Amino acid sequence: MHLKRYTFFSLLLIAAVSLFVYSQTESKYTIEFFGVPVTLPIAAWIAIVMALFYFASLFHMAYYSFRSYIKGKKYQKDYETIVKSLFNAILKEPKGNYYKTPEFKNLGAVTDRAYIELSEFNFECKEDMLKKAAQYVKDIQRGEYVEIKEITLSPKNPIYCKNLENRLKEEPTYSGVILRKCSEFPQKLCKKALAVFMGYAELSKIKEYVKLFDKELLDTLLKEAAKEGRGLDLTTTDLLYIVEESPMEFTAKDYLELARKVKEIFLPDERLKLFELLKAHDEKAEEAFIYTLLDLEMIERAKDELQNSDSSEFLGLKAFVELKDCGRNYPLELFV
Repeated sequence: MHLKRYTFFSLLLIAAVSLFVYSQTESKYTIEFFGVPVTLPIAAWIAIVMALFYFASLFHMAYYSFRSYIKGKKYQKDYETIVKSLFNAILKEPKGNYYKTPEFKNLGAVTDRAYIELSEFNFECKEDMLKKAAQYVKDIQRGEYVEIKEITLSPKNPIYCKNLENRLKEEPTYSGVILRKCSEFPQKLCKKALAVFMGYAELSKIKEYVKLFDKELLDTLLKEAAKEGRGLDLTTTDLLYIVEESPMEFTAKDYLELARKVKEIFLPDERLKLFELLKAHDEKAEEAFIYTLLDLEMIERAKDELQNSDSSEFLGLKAFVELKDCGRNYPLELFV
C-alpha cells in the first residue's frame, strides 16, 4: 500500500516538474547514446532523470527491505529456538542450540545450560509450549504419569525418573522394563522398581537383582513372603543367598531384627538352620542365633553358646537365662 502511494506521488511530482519546465521553455536538447543522437525537449530529459532516480530509490528500498526481511526471519527463528531452550530448561534437559543472531546467542548461552525451577505453574504466557512444559512438571510432581512427546529425556533426568515412578504406580509390570535397563537409570529408581517387582514376580526373577538389595528391600521381600496367597515360596537357602550375595552389611542388631521377622515365614527347624549358617558366615549373627535358640525354648543349647562367649558379650541374654533359672519368666524381647 505504501509503495503504491510512493509511486503515485512520485509520478505526480515528475509530471508536475516536467510540465513546469515545459511551460518555461520548449527548448530541446540532444544527447548521443552509443553514437546515436537523441533529441528531446528539456522537460522530457528532466522527466527521464527523475524517473531514473525513482527506479533507483525503488531498488534501494527493495534492497534494505530484503535485508530487514532476512534479519526478521533470523530473529523469528532464534525466538523459536530460545522458546525451545526454555522448554528444555523447565524439563531439566538442557541442550545446545544454534543461534543466528548475537542477541539470542547471548541468551542461549545461559538457557542452554539452565535448570528452571518454577515457583508456580499458573502464569500468563503466549507461548503454549512453555505452558505445556509447566503443566508436564506440575502433573508429574503431583504423582501423575504423562507422555512427553516433544523431547526425549535422558534416563537420569530427575523429571523423567519421577515420571517413571508415577508409571510404576499405574503400571506395576513396567518395573521389569526398568530393571532390565537398570544400568541406564539411577540406582534409587531401580530399587523402587525392584520393590514393585517383588509384588508380582517369581522369586527366581527377584534373585537376579540381588546386587540391588538393601535392608529396606529385604524387608519388602519378607513382607511379600509372609502374605497369604502370594506363593513366593521363600526358603532359608534363598534368604541366605540374598544376605551373602547382596552388598548389604549387617550389624548384630540387623541380624536380631531379621530373626524376629522370619518367625512369620519359616518353621522352627528352618529358622535354626538359617542362623546356624549365618553365624558361620558372619560372627555378628551369633547373638541372633542365641536369640533364636531361646525363642524356640532350646535353653540348654543357648546356655552352652553363652558360656563359650566372652564375659562382656550378650549380657541381656545371659540375664534372661539367669532369671529363667530362678523361675522368673519375662518376655525375651526385653533383653535384646
